Amino acid sequence: MSEPLPRHIVTSYENELQRLDALVAEMGGRAEQQLEQATRAVLERDDGLARETVAQDQVLDALEHEVESLIIRLLALRHPMAIDLRHTLAAMKASNALERVGDYAKNMAKRALVLNSVPVIEATASVGRLSTLARRQLIDAIDAFTRRDTALAADVWRRDQELDDMHAGVTQEIFACVATDPSLIEACTSLQFIAKNLERVGDLATNIAEMVQFDATGRLVEPTRPRGGEAN
Repeated sequence: MSEPLPRHIVTSYENELQRLDALVAEMGGRAEQQLEQATRAVLERDDGLARETVAQDQVLDALEHEVESLIIRLLALRHPMAIDLRHTLAAMKASNALERVGDYAKNMAKRALVLNSVPVIEATASVGRLSTLARRQLIDAIDAFTRRDTALAADVWRRDQELDDMHAGVTQEIFACVATDPSLIEACTSLQFIAKNLERVGDLATNIAEMVQFDATGRLVEPTRPRGGEAN
């Protein structure tokens, strides 16, 4: 029978796991803030805020690198098993998803600079509502991961259909705008990219929610979510 690990090693290991959770939580807060700022840059036509949002993406990238370095250390030196291993892998996937959220927010901010140079497009307000829904999904997914709340994670997973449906409606509205005034095609293309980025943020929130389920049970969620009339 192997000797138990010295107490100082166990304490250090626990501190590293807590540090991992803290880093993922910080990434979540910054990703949500970056998404909120990108949305305001679009709705308020604020070039300065758009540029600030683009610059902030470097901070999220650096945090993801710190998470990856810590995970490599944990795997190499601590050899986490069972629950700890699942949580470490889930944290890695969640941090990857949050870094991607930052990328989408950065892309939205860049598109805002294009939109701000032309007259306001009516469909912009609908994109704002889409952003509100996407950000709610993201916040709930982060909370579910932080609290290891499988019920909230399941709710996020189910609600993704609502975001997909709203995205489809916004897309139709943007296409109708181009049909009415073809001169708006460049601006509407930028607005459509923003809408698509928000739909993908919803997908990433769902991915984080799936990691909560994996963390708790060791099982992956079925890859196909209910669609349209299939939803309960």
